[in-house]
Amino acid sequence: MKVLKFGGTSIRDGERIRKVLGIIRNAVGETPVVVVVSAIRKVTDLLLDAAVAAGEGDTGYRDKLLDIETLHNDLVGELIDEGGRQEVEAFLVKELDELADVLHGVSLLRDLSDKSLALVMSFGERLSAWIICCFLRQEGIDTSYTDARRMIVTDSNHCDARVDMQASSARIKAWLEGEKGIPVVTGYIGAAPDGTATTLGRGGSDYTATIIGSVVQADEIQIWTDVDGFFSADPKRVHDAYVLPFISYEEALELSHSGAKVLHPYAVHPAMKAGIPIRIRNSFNPETRGTFIGSKAARSEDAARPVTGLSSVNDVVLVNISGSGMVGVPGIASRLFSSLAHHKINIIFISQASSEQSISLVIDRTKANRALRVLEKEFASEIAARQIESMTLRRHIAIIAVVGNNMSGHPGVSAHLFETLGKNGINVIAVAQGANEMNISFVVESRDEDKALNCVHESFFLSRRTVHVFIAGTGTIAKSLIRQISDHSLTLRREMDLDVLVCGMANTSMIALREKGIDLMNWEQSLEPRGDGKTVGDYIEKISSMNLHNSIFVDCTASAEVAASYPGLLSSNISVVTANKLGMAGSLGLYETIREAQRSSNARFLYETNVGAGLPIINTLNDLRNSGDKIIKIEGVLSGTLSYIFNELRKGGKFSGIVRKAREAGYTEPDPREDLSGADFARKFLILGRELGYRLEYEDIVCESLVPEHLRTDMSVEEFLDQLGSVDEEYQAKIQGAAHNDMTIAYAGEIADGNARISVNMLPLSNPVAGLNGTENMVVFTTDRYLDTPLVVKGPGAGGEVTAGGVFADILRIASYLV
Repeated sequence: MKVLKFGGTSIRDGERIRKVLGIIRNAVGETPVVVVVSAIRKVTDLLLDAAVAAGEGDTGYRDKLLDIETLHNDLVGELIDEGGRQEVEAFLVKELDELADVLHGVSLLRDLSDKSLALVMSFGERLSAWIICCFLRQEGIDTSYTDARRMIVTDSNHCDARVDMQASSARIKAWLEGEKGIPVVTGYIGAAPDGTATTLGRGGSDYTATIIGSVVQADEIQIWTDVDGFFSADPKRVHDAYVLPFISYEEALELSHSGAKVLHPYAVHPAMKAGIPIRIRNSFNPETRGTFIGSKAARSEDAARPVTGLSSVNDVVLVNISGSGMVGVPGIASRLFSSLAHHKINIIFISQASSEQSISLVIDRTKANRALRVLEKEFASEIAARQIESMTLRRHIAIIAVVGNNMSGHPGVSAHLFETLGKNGINVIAVAQGANEMNISFVVESRDEDKALNCVHESFFLSRRTVHVFIAGTGTIAKSLIRQISDHSLTLRREMDLDVLVCGMANTSMIALREKGIDLMNWEQSLEPRGDGKTVGDYIEKISSMNLHNSIFVDCTASAEVAASYPGLLSSNISVVTANKLGMAGSLGLYETIREAQRSSNARFLYETNVGAGLPIINTLNDLRNSGDKIIKIEGVLSGTLSYIFNELRKGGKFSGIVRKAREAGYTEPDPREDLSGADFARKFLILGRELGYRLEYEDIVCESLVPEHLRTDMSVEEFLDQLGSVDEEYQAKIQGAAHNDMTIAYAGEIADGNARISVNMLPLSNPVAGLNGTENMVVFTTDRYLDTPLVVKGPGAGGEVTAGGVFADILRIASYLV
């Protein structure tokens, strides 16, 4: 025998019920069947609304009653042939008249007792079971309508009744002996010892099915719903969640109690006790096998994964009780739990510090204020004596449960869990774990619920990891970066199991935000005019509100405003990759604020491209220092433009002609005076000096400007270039003088003993700088370890492609840390 339970979404209209007919027909061909049904979708809510309205004396309950009548009459019109409608409709009229009388009485008294509410709520299943029973009979399946109030015996807690299994078993067995045809049973409802209607709690039809299944010793209990089974997490919150083919009874219990809405929390107990498997199936997709729930011994797939699934409960309230007077005092916890139980306030989560100074518990939001009043009354004397110092409510929180049989005895699960949360800046408010080690539950802010679920799910369940990238700027570097990410995405997935999703792009006038990633082949079409204040702060606010895990902000601008936002991003645990020098080469105050934010955050901050574009200069310097080497001095050329000019000078060219040629080739800014001033070179040396621990400001860098003093006036670029020839002989003389001494000249810098200087220097031909070509950059590290033969980093130090490549490399470094 099989017990088949169909939920409200499975019978919401005629089309769905016809699918249910096919499922039942297939089952009947194999084995005897018992059918359990819920109320039609929306009806339970309408009944509750009608009851509440009636209890307040609001005649609007009649409109709800009319909606209920219309829903069922429409369903009868869809399903029942004209010849059979009279019998069906007569039953509906009788039931609806009774419902109207009950609501009228409640309205007159303006008193909605639990007994009256349970009676009102019972009509949903009574009406749906009758319609489905008649429809199946019409389609040639012998059925009998069965009101569960005749079988399920409960206590007198009418709206959340506890089942008397012994009494219910006797009634179910007696009912089976006299029943003919396939029983169509009303789910959700039972009866108190005095015969009054009771309900088993929202979703209680699952419980009805497993109670009956356990008594009749069914081969299988099938719960037909609107999803394919138990998922590894709520698929509405975690897009990568997948169906679990098998979970144990114990895991199903933990997940259901912790918020998974696939199965009623109490439904597992009867089946587990009787050893009867439960299968979760999708009535919209009956071909799928769903989730099989059984004993741990039945697990057949690879059991290496410690975590089976995640679930969460939101919109709950944390009650925190603390006080030094609680330490070592017997009975505090007992009184707390007893007082809440006496007022029927259920505790969802409990956590107590080993010092006994505090107890935290989570309860339903609707009962929070009442719980606080109850506890304040219970512990009034302790509060007055300041043995209990605070009793507070913390709202807008969520509980997340990490569940798995294999967590028991599996070292490192907790460490991995909390490391993942920490890297994503998710604050854990409270933690609880049972001695069986199969459930770690923790409390977070409600706004972090989705973020926590996604990062934990990715960390435990998926081989492929995801980072979410938000780009500021859409210029040359950003365009090259987007192209590189797009071209390399398949390789990253295949070789690194990594998805780099660009979820945001913005400049001062346009913006694009997509949680699932922007189409990088058509990113320009995704940009839309900005309707906000068009500041970086507005962009960051949008990024923060998305609250995605593994988020990286990428600065491809040259904006001081964007650079000033780094501390806030890091404090929000959003990692930063920047090609913008105005943060690390800004004021010392900003630099130190960024560093402090980085130290106090779990986010990463990388800026390799600030010095030497894609050359590994910052990483090399930090590796040397972190490994204990002492940096004696740093020398080098960190301007591709000025490197080119002096390389050409050594070949015999004229200074003014070389500058003009460099401008035409695009090596300089439109106004070459910006390059000749040495300011960009100085900013790079400022960053290196600060990396060495020197507290330098930009003004501390001694930088020789190559703009002749007599040309530092307000003149056009062309005028400047025309008059630049006045220094050609000077540079020619320097070159010749150096050559006479077997040396050459270069515009190079040196950092040593806390001082930084950049100028035209005479260098031996053996110096590495003398061997530069084209626009190459070079940094020479002289250290204790690299004393006789300094360590040289050399290569292209400018250009959109190499800079973007360096930014991309920094993104991947952060990705390897986050995931």
